[in-house]
Amino acid sequence: MLYVIGSFMMIGFLLDRILENAFPDSDPVTVLNGVLLYYFGLELLIRFFMQQTPAMSITPFMHLPVRRSFLMHFLLVRNIINPLNYISFLMFLPFAIRAVSAYYSGAAAFGWLLTLFLMIVVVIYINVYIKRQMTVKPVVSLICGLAFVALIVMEIFGVFSIMSFSTSLFDAILVQPLWILAPAALAAGVYLLNYRFLKACFYPEEIDRRVGKKQVAVQSLGFMNRFGQIGELIGLELKLILRHKRTKSVLYTTPLFLLYGFFYFLPSYEDSIIWMMFIGIIITGMTMLSYGNFIVSWESRFFDGILTREGSIFDYFRAKYYMLVSFSIISYVLTTPYAFFGLRYLWLQTACFLFNIGVGALIMLWFAKYNHKRIELAQGSAFNWQGTGASQFISMLPAILLPILIASIFSWVGLANWGLGILALLGLIGLLCHKWILQALCRSFKQSKYAMAEGFRIN
Repeated sequence: MLYVIGSFMMIGFLLDRILENAFPDSDPVTVLNGVLLYYFGLELLIRFFMQQTPAMSITPFMHLPVRRSFLMHFLLVRNIINPLNYISFLMFLPFAIRAVSAYYSGAAAFGWLLTLFLMIVVVIYINVYIKRQMTVKPVVSLICGLAFVALIVMEIFGVFSIMSFSTSLFDAILVQPLWILAPAALAAGVYLLNYRFLKACFYPEEIDRRVGKKQVAVQSLGFMNRFGQIGELIGLELKLILRHKRTKSVLYTTPLFLLYGFFYFLPSYEDSIIWMMFIGIIITGMTMLSYGNFIVSWESRFFDGILTREGSIFDYFRAKYYMLVSFSIISYVLTTPYAFFGLRYLWLQTACFLFNIGVGALIMLWFAKYNHKRIELAQGSAFNWQGTGASQFISMLPAILLPILIASIFSWVGLANWGLGILALLGLIGLLCHKWILQALCRSFKQSKYAMAEGFRIN
């Protein structure tokens, strides 16, 4: 902890010199003010993946002679009193003393620091609100994430400049301290937003009632049984995804890769066939690849029951293949608007999509039988390497590098469109022949299923 504190403070002491050397014609304070909103956005992203949501813990206090509103304020204030929340603040403290007070005044430096403190509080409460809404109403969290991405996209296309707004806001606070009321009002707003959430979910039964509605929706997937054994297996797979934290976190986070095209489908990148193919594979197949990496391990806790239940192994793998293909189809449909950048992008996406469903999905299933590591579905996916083995990394190589290699070879000889055609043809062949490939996979699986079951029990 002392090392981390010392590192942040050292950065703060050197930050003004670093900015002066990098931007010799600009005021280092103004330069830093221009990127502060980016910094707080990055801090929010880091907190979302690394910081645990504080437990509400209302029940132990409900029998006390204390007002309900007081209890909710107590729980909210407790979220921000942890000193670890303000380690990054130590980086700005020496910068304010050395640079801000020198360029402006001591009072301006104090107001600037107070503004940064309020912004950290805002980030803490926004993070808590988004993560709590993921349990009760995931759509709210999804809207917040899309709004965050939309701001970045508008920055790239020049519709709205976050950097200019950040510079104007924090420079104004240095000149006119009354502008501190803006971040103060924002902090009060997110505080009240969390207060309303706690008020609506004060009793545990309220949360159970809201979550129960989602469970009823999950139970309604029984209509899949009309499609026979494969439909029943797909329905069970969907229930597994919607009921567990690890699978839901993969489902919620990987669609963000669909937005990669906004950043890289640009004229500056279109000459690099390697980069374009990589983006094409990611936006049409990342959800499929992320989920398919653990396609059998998701059921490691009850894998013994799968081996003893009635039904053929062929139907089991065929249902999983259709699941992976469905993920890729959804990704392809959602990314077709990239055609507005040019029809060449649609042709590239189509080739990558066909390769994903005809070759990539089968590669994921083939390597799935080499993973013997158990997964606890109740845990999140951020920085969680449980269940990850060499087979995950190896399976990603041919699924991503093979289409890049094929397209690159044809591009080097001046036949880039032929390379995309070959990828599409390979995907169509794999799609037409997937039954025979799955039958070969089942014969191989029968030789390794007992080793997999033993590995799932041990791990």
